[in-house]
Amino acid sequence: MAKLSHKFSSWILYILFAIILIVLALFYFVGYNNPVGEYNAPKNTELLIFLIYAMVIIAAVLFVVGKCVHLISLLKHEPKTGLRFLAFDVLLVVLFIVTWMIASDKPLALADGSIFSDATMLKVSDMMIYAIYALFGIAALGTLLNLSGIFKKIK
Repeated sequence: MAKLSHKFSSWILYILFAIILIVLALFYFVGYNNPVGEYNAPKNTELLIFLIYAMVIIAAVLFVVGKCVHLISLLKHEPKTGLRFLAFDVLLVVLFIVTWMIASDKPLALADGSIFSDATMLKVSDMMIYAIYALFGIAALGTLLNLSGIFKKIK
């Protein structure tokens, strides 16, 4: 069975490589559309963007499905580990909720003098920045605690 799954995943990989190479060849070698003066855009830019969107969406869906299947399997066979696995996900969601609440939606002045006032995107970008700061702080604290040997004393 392992050989069959390996063969299947290899074929999927080869098919994805072929699709990516075809789209990149169309993007780079077909030609340019010159709608406004000096601003050139390859003719197949939209195709490349749609391919990237599709690959990101498929990867995200497969990640969520795989995580759920793994969580269900852990909860069935090793409940303690499964609950610990679930706790990390819950804490990450709580972190995102807290950073969303403290994020600002105040309009920003851009470099060209225009004002960016999309409240949702402003809150999302602030939320991500605060979440990155918090996760970096947690990682640094965890590293320092590990280097201090405190985790060896706990066990």
